[in-house]
Amino acid sequence: MIAIIFGAGASYGSGRCNPHPPPLGAQLFDHLENLNGEFSKLDENTKITFREKGFEEGMARVNNSSIVINPLQKELASYLSQFTIEQDNAYVRLFRKIKRHIKNIKTITLNYDLLIEQSLSNNDFPVDYNNNNEGATLLKPHGSSNFLPKLPTGMVLSGNTMQGNGAYIEGLATQAVSTKDEIVAWCNDPKNSDLSPILAMYAEGKRVVINPSLVKKIQEEYTKTIHQAELIIIIGVRYMPQDEHIWRPIEDAKSQVVLVDPYPKDSIKWAHDKKIEKIRIIEKSFDKAVNDIRKEIYKSVYKYKIL
Repeated sequence: MIAIIFGAGASYGSGRCNPHPPPLGAQLFDHLENLNGEFSKLDENTKITFREKGFEEGMARVNNSSIVINPLQKELASYLSQFTIEQDNAYVRLFRKIKRHIKNIKTITLNYDLLIEQSLSNNDFPVDYNNNNEGATLLKPHGSSNFLPKLPTGMVLSGNTMQGNGAYIEGLATQAVSTKDEIVAWCNDPKNSDLSPILAMYAEGKRVVINPSLVKKIQEEYTKTIHQAELIIIIGVRYMPQDEHIWRPIEDAKSQVVLVDPYPKDSIKWAHDKKIEKIRIIEKSFDKAVNDIRKEIYKSVYKYKIL
């Protein structure tokens, strides 16, 4: 079995998207602030932290209250759900080239956007978020912009303020929708005023404030998948030592690792420090590396007979 892990660098480097590729974390705050919505309302000191120290540091400064965090999470989900693929996008091309082996591939993304879902659909694959062999597996261990919780009939939460470092709400049924319009409509619905899509906060610790048990289950599936994989391909993922839930399973797996990174200095240091011996580096952006990735997959599937 082969595991492919995509990060922000993959979506950013995937080529043509509408209206443009999703931004990397360093540019994300500026894009969100320009919406003149919730992020633009943050106090100036917090904005300076976002700009000078990065998105994770900025989110760490945000007031730990549901009436602040939920609107920010909604705005982030709505923004990231707007991006759509074009036919020559790298995601589309990759899944087209490896479609005959999709049952042997577990796709994982740390991103909140929907580019992979669109690309799988473009290649006529249903998305299986639960790893149930009911389509193309897609695990999202940080949640997703389209994971929407649903209140039980008759339950009302409007006007509540919740604080603390844990979850605000747990155990709600969840629906995975397909389009930006559905996400925006859900976010704007008054009955969801005390909720937000199920996605980890873009901050150290990747805290999940709504339905964290769902994300924990996905992370458990991720760990199991990585431990079972014969080949792990990592595309556009920046090494963050605090994200142990992502990197520790890879370090423990002792599998063949292929890193796709146009600027691999940090990746090479990680591999050296963690004594990752079975590693190959493809020093290209995702858009330029599709054929190289396809070859790595075929070598694994056909036991190193390159087709």
